[in-house]
Amino acid sequence: MKKVGFYQGCCFQGPDAHMFDTLKKVFADLDVDIKLIEKTTCCGGNTIDEANKFLVYSINARNIALAEAEGLDLLVTCNTCYMVLAKTKHALDTDPQLREEINKLLAEEGLEYKGTSKLWHILPFLLEEVGLEKLKERVKRPLKGWKIATYYGCHIKYPKEVAVVDSEDPQGLEELIEALGGEPIKDYEGANTCCGYHAFYTNKEVALKKVVRAPEGAKKAGAEMLVTPCPLCFKAQDIYQDMAENKPNVPSVYLPELLAYALGYDAKESGLSYHIIPVEKISVKAGAI
Repeated sequence: MKKVGFYQGCCFQGPDAHMFDTLKKVFADLDVDIKLIEKTTCCGGNTIDEANKFLVYSINARNIALAEAEGLDLLVTCNTCYMVLAKTKHALDTDPQLREEINKLLAEEGLEYKGTSKLWHILPFLLEEVGLEKLKERVKRPLKGWKIATYYGCHIKYPKEVAVVDSEDPQGLEELIEALGGEPIKDYEGANTCCGYHAFYTNKEVALKKVVRAPEGAKKAGAEMLVTPCPLCFKAQDIYQDMAENKPNVPSVYLPELLAYALGYDAKESGLSYHIIPVEKISVKAGAI
């Protein structure tokens, strides 16, 4: 069984803490042991990241060093966290002086950033480390008849030096949906727009206009739901969409939830029953509820 470290970030705490337990079970089903890396901190994305680069590099060098100290690669399931951690790794791996300065700080805690741990975003991890064939073999509840629009989000497309997918033609989610038995819809109006999650804190009006674009386009293209590998995009499309005028009322699903459901977990265990914009009306098609 492959073992990989897990970066919790802020997304798997509070009301979403149950998702880590679900992820552990799901990945165990896929022959992967994910180990929570303890004592990590918030990545500082879109807050500290914009105000103090050295501080955000220090914070995330420490996060990576904690995984390195256990001899593990680091799995990240949030687009924003991945982007910030990957930018840190890129900076330290290409700037020896910066690395030396930060390691002086980490030494106070007995840590050292070595650059030995690979950062994994959940999308390529599923495709490359787990593999589509294994996913197909382990599916217990095929998503037959589910028309699912793919929504990648911004922070795995940019900046290009750390991007997970091609910003012009992202790939991967479609293959995963097909492996789970669903019907992916990729080309629709709004597929590449920002979800508005971060904008909500500075300009609520703009954010509520942004968030409906992808669900509107997906609905017009015949999709019954959106799936995203980013928990922040998912939250925006579930929470902010419900706050918008003339909301499209299209459910958004976080990729690990869809994976859990297809592997046999019920709506509650997978997290699908906790949504503001309900997914139950879709789930009835698969005989789940």
